[in-house]
Amino acid sequence: MTDVMVFTDLDGSLLDHETYAFDAALPALEALARADIPVSIVSSKTRAEIVPLVSQLKLEGPIIAENGAVIAYPEGSVDSAGHIDDIRQALEALPENLRADIKGFGDMSIAEISQLTGLGEAASALAAQREASEPFLWSGEGAPDKDLFADKGFHIIRGGRFYHIIPGRDKADAIRRVTSQMAKPDAKIWALGDGPNDLSMLLAATKGALIFNPSLQVTAQLPIKHSLYLTKQAGPSGWAEAIFTFLGEKKT
Repeated sequence: MTDVMVFTDLDGSLLDHETYAFDAALPALEALARADIPVSIVSSKTRAEIVPLVSQLKLEGPIIAENGAVIAYPEGSVDSAGHIDDIRQALEALPENLRADIKGFGDMSIAEISQLTGLGEAASALAAQREASEPFLWSGEGAPDKDLFADKGFHIIRGGRFYHIIPGRDKADAIRRVTSQMAKPDAKIWALGDGPNDLSMLLAATKGALIFNPSLQVTAQLPIKHSLYLTKQAGPSGWAEAIFTFLGEKKT
């Protein structure tokens, strides 16, 4: 069991929000590898999207996909908090006027997902492979009621580009589940992210870093008293800034 684990969001954090590049984070990833500190991806992305990146970066931690709804362990087991078919059935049970305000990935073609996300069609096909959650666009007034599907056991959270319907397990819940099995009882948990859907895991971590994102007003949603590290830089540069700060504090 490890005494430090790193959990990180992808888009806008480890990956650039627009280009999906991660070059600026590589020195920090290499420093973590030298220190034998495992890194786990915690993302709204699907398991199918994350697996190639984990292989490319040689990361050894579990994958937490779809905002915590899916956990994939290195040895091959998968822990899912729900099933996409149940979410799609809940969507179809909505009144017609309300259903018309929600356009989920399941309602979109691969070409539409590609246009909205900026991903190529092959990557968009991976993004469409939902197992336990559904990203959607909302065209109604204001924001959708986060408890719209509460009677079905689902709730709504806001991500960077989309809202998401997820089962009753968020990123923080998934991290607690992973660390209870893989980390020492007194292990230090470092969490990094840039969006409002990351706040639960950042605030629950031993050390949390909110990556600067000029397009999201996340700091306005923070509690008055918090101990998060707020990076000056955005994306993978901010990610590296936070990791090197945490590593420096670990040595003192």
